[in-house]
Amino acid sequence: MKNKSYYTSAAVLLSLTILFVSGCQPQEPVIEYKKYENAAAVPRMSVEQAKKEFDAGTAVFVDSRAESVYKLEHIKGALIMPSNVNDADRFASLPKGKKIIVYCS
Repeated sequence: MKNKSYYTSAAVLLSLTILFVSGCQPQEPVIEYKKYENAAAVPRMSVEQAKKEFDAGTAVFVDSRAESVYKLEHIKGALIMPSNVNDADRFASLPKGKKIIVYCS
């Protein structure tokens, strides 16, 4: 039979391993959402800046046009926001921790 110090050491090692592994898990960033008063208050960015963000993986494009128009042509990799589901479900489907770049033309 193993002595008490063996079990104590094993328990400490297991506890430290669990703490280390749980501390290494990626944490979701805290995202603050802001509702703008009108369309003029919504921030704009240049096409060049939007492409740079998208290429870096820090942003996604969201096409806000009708699905039939999206199917004809859209930015490669762009998501579509289907209008046949409620707003909460639509927004929940967007990736977290990325800029959302919405376009309509």
